[in-house]
Amino acid sequence: MELPKFNETFLPILEVLSNGEIIKGRELLKIVEEQFYSQLPKELLEKTTKSGDRLISNRIAWGKSYLKKGGLVHFPQRGYVQITEKGKLEKSENISLKKIQENVIDFYEPEKNNSTESSIENNSSPQDLIDTGFE
Repeated sequence: MELPKFNETFLPILEVLSNGEIIKGRELLKIVEEQFYSQLPKELLEKTTKSGDRLISNRIAWGKSYLKKGGLVHFPQRGYVQITEKGKLEKSENISLKKIQENVIDFYEPEKNNSTESSIENNSSPQDLIDTGFE
């Protein structure tokens, strides 16, 4: 078993938010982890990033950020998150990182070199790429 990639948290995040309520961002991370990833081994759930954040929380947070950039969730006030109408419509579809990036102007500007393309294909979060760079 492995921890989910950040883009694999898109559907669980939208599922938790599907009732339309506004919830605290930290509460969202906790609920997604409990509902969708609590069956993972304890040693996986306790993995940390190089900066000391729990890796599972970090990936869910990056998933939330990408969903915001794609217009599927929004932050109605500081520290809170809510699904948008677009998010409600698309939550049943297979939401991919590429699809989100295509819907956002200037969010992702593809470069010509292969290293960027391979990182997108690996679905590495920005934090994963930073940690890999340190290694």
